[in-house]
Amino acid sequence: MIKILLVVLILSLGGFFLFKPQVITNQTEQVQNTDEPPLKLKSIGVEFSDFKFTKEKLQFNRLFMDYGFFIPASSASADKKNPQPTFILPLGTPVRSLVDGIVAAMPTLWSGDISIQITENGKLERWVYETEHVTKPTVKVGDKVKAGQIIAEVGSFGNGDPEGYGAVEIGISKGGNPPEHVCPFAYLDNSIKEETFKKMNEFFKSWEDYVGDQSLYDETEIPGCLTLDPIEG
Repeated sequence: MIKILLVVLILSLGGFFLFKPQVITNQTEQVQNTDEPPLKLKSIGVEFSDFKFTKEKLQFNRLFMDYGFFIPASSASADKKNPQPTFILPLGTPVRSLVDGIVAAMPTLWSGDISIQITENGKLERWVYETEHVTKPTVKVGDKVKAGQIIAEVGSFGNGDPEGYGAVEIGISKGGNPPEHVCPFAYLDNSIKEETFKKMNEFFKSWEDYVGDQSLYDETEIPGCLTLDPIEG
């Protein structure tokens, strides 16, 4: 009887150890399948001190277009919400990496300039951190980069910017069918979040005072995000 009980106990323990690794594997898969971007932004791609106020005519009367900003239809496109925050800056302004990661791709865009696409592992994965419409890159595919590192310069893609100015767009792309973007300012690293939000709000107020229009920027829960919903594109 004692021998039978020992055999049953050994078989039970064997079953426990047999299935335990499967539980760990499932937990790992659950973490990897998270719906959150894997890297937090430690830079927004440019320095607030690099913006130069101008009285020249600007498209939409802004140097900084929020994520979700409504862009009316034109002869080339339908109405849409802006999927990538857009900055208008002097040509040649340094553009910086948003995250610590690896350059996965640097495609040439329709406008003739490039997009620097950075991911966690250097592969074009579900989540891609984009810096678009830049020129004179200082990095190449496969390079490891640190957030805040200069990776290129602001270029111009002929979108009605004042003479001597260009535009750069930043984004977090979420792969899928169709692909989507999420608001990058919702994923700032804690090390820069408070200071960035403070500077952003100060920038909005200073620009509204400069142009004499206090209605340009809405006060939102997360500055720079007019919506937290994903936007196709």
